[in-house]
Amino acid sequence: MDKIIIQDLLIQAVIGVNPGERIIKQNIIITVTAYKDLSKCGSSDNVNDTVSYSSLSKSICSYSESSHHYTLEALATGVAKICCLGFGIERVKVLVQKPGAIKLAKWPGVQIERTLEYFKSNSFVEIPSKLINKSNSNGGGGGNNIVYLAFGSNLGDKFQNILNSFKRLEKQCFIQSTSFMYESSPQYYREQDSFFNCTCKVSTDLKPHDLLKFIKQIENDMGRIETFRNGPRVIDIDIIYYNSLIIKTDDLEIPHPLMWERDFVLLPLSDIAPNFIHPTLHITTNRMKLNLPNGGNINLPIVSSSTTTTTTASSVVNIIEKVIRIGNINYNWNDKTFIMGILNVTPDSFVDGGKFNTLEKSIEQAKTLIEQGADIIDIGGQSTYPGAPQISIEEEINRVVPTIKKIREVLGNDIPLSIDTLHHQVAKEAILAGCNIINDVSGAMTDPQILLIAKEFRVPIILNHSQPTTQYLQQKQNEQYNNNNNNNNNNNNNNGEYNNDDDNRSKIKQLIDLSSPSVISTLNSFFKERIETCIKLGLFRWQIILDPGLGFYKTYEQSIEILQRGKELMGLGFPVLIGPSRKGFIANTISRAEKDKSLPPPSPKSERRLWGTIACCCIGSTWGANIIRIHDIPEIRDAMLISDSVNKPQRRHQIQK
Repeated sequence: MDKIIIQDLLIQAVIGVNPGERIIKQNIIITVTAYKDLSKCGSSDNVNDTVSYSSLSKSICSYSESSHHYTLEALATGVAKICCLGFGIERVKVLVQKPGAIKLAKWPGVQIERTLEYFKSNSFVEIPSKLINKSNSNGGGGGNNIVYLAFGSNLGDKFQNILNSFKRLEKQCFIQSTSFMYESSPQYYREQDSFFNCTCKVSTDLKPHDLLKFIKQIENDMGRIETFRNGPRVIDIDIIYYNSLIIKTDDLEIPHPLMWERDFVLLPLSDIAPNFIHPTLHITTNRMKLNLPNGGNINLPIVSSSTTTTTTASSVVNIIEKVIRIGNINYNWNDKTFIMGILNVTPDSFVDGGKFNTLEKSIEQAKTLIEQGADIIDIGGQSTYPGAPQISIEEEINRVVPTIKKIREVLGNDIPLSIDTLHHQVAKEAILAGCNIINDVSGAMTDPQILLIAKEFRVPIILNHSQPTTQYLQQKQNEQYNNNNNNNNNNNNNNGEYNNDDDNRSKIKQLIDLSSPSVISTLNSFFKERIETCIKLGLFRWQIILDPGLGFYKTYEQSIEILQRGKELMGLGFPVLIGPSRKGFIANTISRAEKDKSLPPPSPKSERRLWGTIACCCIGSTWGANIIRIHDIPEIRDAMLISDSVNKPQRRHQIQK
C-alpha cells in the first residue's frame, strides 16, 4: 500500500486535564501517515485519484484547534476519523506529540493506527469536550435556525409523498431551497422497492428536539409504520444539520452519524449545501461526495459492500438518478433523450404555419406525433420566431385551450403536454385544461408572474434564453452600416459626389468586437440568475429545465458554439432542452459549403434542413441534452435510438430487453 505523509504539522490547541491547560492553547505536533492505493493517480496524473494534502492539512488543523480534548488519544482518534471518513483513506497512523508537557522527556506522544473499516463498524460520533454542554442540551437558540433535512420514500406515490411532507413541514418551517429529486437503489436492506430522495434547507424557530418531535409527527400522520430497521416507509425525514451544532443524546444525533457513506444523502445535499463544513469531520459536503466509491458522479454506478437478508459483504451496485414528475409520470433523465414534438396551432409558424390551426387537424396531428414516438407534445398558439407578429392574450388562449381539452378527452392523460407561451394567463388556463409543462421562450423575462404559476401548480418550466447577445447586436449594427454604405455609394454614383460619412462608418465598423464574451459565458450568467430567481420565489429545483435558445437572437457562430460546448451547460446540473429543428443556422451551414455561392440557403421545409437537424440532435445527445424539440419525429426518433445506445447505457439495456 502506498503512503502519504504529512509530517510535523504544528498546531496550537487546548488539550489536557489541568485547569491551566483548559484556558491556554499549547503547541501540538501531528504527523499523519496515510495508506492509500495511488496507482491510478500515478498512471492518470489526475488529482481526483489522490488526496488533497492541503485540504487534509486544513481539516486536521481546523479540527484540532476547535476540539479542546482532554487526552492525546482522543485527539489522535479524531484526526484518524477525519482521514478515513472525510477523505476515504483505507488505513492511517496518527502521531500526536505535546512538547514541554513533562520535564524529564523531550515530550510525550501517542501514536495510533486505525482503518476505514474500524470507523464504519464503530459509527460513534466523537463530541469535542468544549461542546458537551451544548450537545446535551435541548436548545438551539431562538430566531431563525438553518436546518438541512433529508427525505426518503419507497411506498405508494413516492414523489407525491415527499411533496405532501413539504406541505406539512411548512406549518413550522420555511423552505428556502430544495435539491433535485433522486431515485436510488435500496441500501442496507435491499429486498424492497427503490427510494425517492431529496434534501431541503429550511429556517425554523423550533429547537432541535422540538423539530425532531414535529417531523416524527409528520411521519406518523402520513401513515409511516415502524417495521424493522432500514425497511420500507411511506416517508422518512432525517435532520442532517442544525446550524453547526453537534448533538448526541439518546434520541437525537446531529450531524447525522451515517451521512458520510450515503450517496442518497450526499448527492442531494451537495445540490444545496456543497460548501457546508461538517462540524466534526471539518470537511465540506462536496468533499464527502467525492469520497464516495464513484466520486459522486451520478452517471456512474456505485459499487459498494453491503449486507442483505441473504448475503453478507457482497458487491452490490447502487444506482442513483435524477427524476422529474411530469403529470402523473416520473421520468429518469438519464434513461434516454426525450423527444418533444411540436404542435403549432398558428397560421404563421415558420415550418408548419397553417397546417394544424383547426381543432380536427390539431387532434389528428397530436395522434400522429404520439404514434411516431413523441414523449412530450409542445402546443403553441403564438409564433415565437424573431419578429413574429404578436396576438392578444385572449386570442392565444382561444387557440390553445380547446386543443388541449380535446387532446385530453380523446387521447387521455398519459402523454405530457407543454404550453409554449410568454404569458402567465395563457399558462394558467392551459394547465387547468390539462397541460403539464410551461415552455417560456423568454425565460420568464417577458412576464415574470409565469414563475408564480409554475410554483402554484408545481409544474416544470422551460427557461429559454432569447436575449439578444452582444455579438448579435453588433452583427445587426454592422449589417445596418453595410446597407447604409451601399445606399450612399449608389447615391454618390448617381450624384457624382463624395461623402465623408462613408469613412466614418467604416471606422465605426472596425471597432466592433465580435469575439467576446463567449456565448457559453453569457448563457451561464443568464441561467444562474434565472435559477436563483426561481428558487427565491419558491420553485423546487426539479421544476427547472434550461434551453440555450439555438437561433434566438444569436449569431450563426454562436449557435454552432452552443452545439460544440453544450456539455459546459450541463455543469449547472439542470436538465437541458435544445430546439435545433430546421433553423436558419443549419441552412447557413449548408449554404456556406456550397460551391455556387449564389444559391440561396435551403428553405425551412427542405429535406436538407432535416438532415442538418438530425446531426444537431445527435451532437446534443452526445454531450447530454435531455430533451430535443423537433418537427420531424420518425427520422429523429431512429437517430436517437442509435445515439442513445452509444451515449446512454440505460437506453441500450432497454433496447436489448
